[in-house]
Amino acid sequence: MQRVFVIRGFGTKKDSSGQAIDFDRVHDTLILPAMHQCGLVGDTTAQVVDAGNIRADMFALILEADLVICDITVHNANVFYELGVRHALRKRHTVMIKGDPSSDSTPFDLSTDRYLKYPTADPAQALDALVDALQASLRSQRETDSPIFLMLPGLAEADPSEMSMVPLDFIEEVQRAEAAGDRGWLRVIADDLRGERFQWDGLRRVAQAQWSLKDLDGARASWEAVRDAVGGDVDANLALANLYERAWRASRREVLLESSNQAIRQVMSAKRTTLEQQAEALALEGRNMKSLWRARLEGAADVDAARQQALDARALKSYESYRRAFYRDLNAFYPGLAALQMAHILRLLADLPGWRNLFKGDRVQATRAREDLDADLPALAHVVAASIARAREQLPEKDRLWADIADADLLFLTLPDDDPGGDLSVIVQAYRDAIPPDKLFAWDATGGQLALFAQLGLRADSARAVMQAFGATADGDPPAREHLVVFAGHRVDAPGTPPRFPAAAEGKARELIAKRLAALTQGLSAGERLRVLASAAPGADILLHEVCAEMQLTSRLCLPLPPEVVARQIFADADHWRTRFRAVVDAHRQDLLQLGWDDVLPRWLQGRDGVDPWERGNRWMMQLAQALDAHRVTLLVLWDGQDDGATGGTAHLVRMARELDRFDLDVIDSRQLVG
Repeated sequence: MQRVFVIRGFGTKKDSSGQAIDFDRVHDTLILPAMHQCGLVGDTTAQVVDAGNIRADMFALILEADLVICDITVHNANVFYELGVRHALRKRHTVMIKGDPSSDSTPFDLSTDRYLKYPTADPAQALDALVDALQASLRSQRETDSPIFLMLPGLAEADPSEMSMVPLDFIEEVQRAEAAGDRGWLRVIADDLRGERFQWDGLRRVAQAQWSLKDLDGARASWEAVRDAVGGDVDANLALANLYERAWRASRREVLLESSNQAIRQVMSAKRTTLEQQAEALALEGRNMKSLWRARLEGAADVDAARQQALDARALKSYESYRRAFYRDLNAFYPGLAALQMAHILRLLADLPGWRNLFKGDRVQATRAREDLDADLPALAHVVAASIARAREQLPEKDRLWADIADADLLFLTLPDDDPGGDLSVIVQAYRDAIPPDKLFAWDATGGQLALFAQLGLRADSARAVMQAFGATADGDPPAREHLVVFAGHRVDAPGTPPRFPAAAEGKARELIAKRLAALTQGLSAGERLRVLASAAPGADILLHEVCAEMQLTSRLCLPLPPEVVARQIFADADHWRTRFRAVVDAHRQDLLQLGWDDVLPRWLQGRDGVDPWERGNRWMMQLAQALDAHRVTLLVLWDGQDDGATGGTAHLVRMARELDRFDLDVIDSRQLVG
């Protein structure tokens, strides 16, 4: 959600002829409705509620805003000063409006600029025109709408990310979510960032954490939001180039690989990129070409067939891109190592009869390429070794993982193998030292490369030994198919409330839940398993966990707050249910999923309208269900079908399931409990 800052006069102001114009009315009847129709949030300096220097906040809001709306109807010094600040800081997305009639002429410096007229007597008449203007500004590919940047094209635009202050408690919540491995939590944080002043810098942090947890869909959505808002963002394009290629591997939809290549081209054409960023883009270009090349090898029956399929010009192009990336930035050891790996593969292929075909049958070129590889391999290995050694020596320990793995990869390629039957434990131990047990996520890329070597018969015995040590095979095991069920239901009726779940109907409710779970279990296909997520409110939730235990079904406990806080807030007058709640918590202590770590919302969220721990907990469960990569997802509810529009309850979950359209909805009619 993009953010607006409105520059305007406050209250009623008069033009030079004495005509009074109510700018608060213009704001309420024209500007705010237009913002809402465009899905924008924001305000004037009235949004600043903290103590301190309001001018500092004003300058920050002007800089950070994705779009500025400025009313230049009358000669207001503050308005024109703030507009000048915006024009000096940001190139684009400044929309000017002007009431008509007005006796105050447009200042000379703005006389050639475009602005939207609205009738001062009835500003709402211009609503559709303002909506069109805002949408057109956000879509515009014009280099600038600022007269300053138009006249001084070499002037550097201010970078809002360098000024944004991300709250410490927000950073800490992202870190907790990442440490917990909770993809759903990170998705909820991303959702809660909408409209925050620091939303784009905050979303960058969330996206990086999502990538580390392999929530590729979540990371892709977060980075796309950053790129759409910031436009041409280099970090977002680099991340998306990676994510689109990963998505292509899973689906083989060519449009995704082309999207990856487009993101790479945007990085290479950007005016302000570092050598490090250029090297990363070229390395991604090499990786994309390598992915296309590797796709040819799929299904090869044996080593000879794989080698014949590997004779493809894309292998050469991949090597060239990796090599260019490394020599663009010698500190970037990854493209250097990737170039070295491709060079070894190409040297293996160079001895095959079909090698010359890669050069259109030109024997001279084919021979020269093979000789170049013979000359380049030792030199490249030496420089790559120096780059890896530098990284291992200078990087902080927490960032050294990939350099350590690269060092093991280098040993794999360069350790003499004169004795094919020799001891392979040296290489196996190198990988074990590089990839600790709590960092097995790093095995994916390493294992994939070793599987490629094994498939091509390049140091195959060593590759298989390492894969066996990590419990992997060249083909890998197919992922288990899972039917994930999110459960919610009514609480037991409190004294004096309308009957919905009478305490006397507990047995009936248990029977209905067990019957529906049995039906879901019987409906599983071969190789599919059932898993249930549920909270633990007194009533249907606790019954669900108890029934799952009796039926030996896997259920996971999801609490929006710490167990002791839930017990204090929900079970204060329900001793019997509190005892059962504690039993459920104890049974799920090892795999408990918990969102909040205090009895209130995080400070950065406090005061947000419509958000409380229970509402947020519901959104978290729905995001968690989508992030767990289940084959099927069902929302199962014990519900009477009544929706009063409140949040945090069963009806709220049903509304979200219908809006998301990613859940099967299965309703157990709770009206059966009241006869």
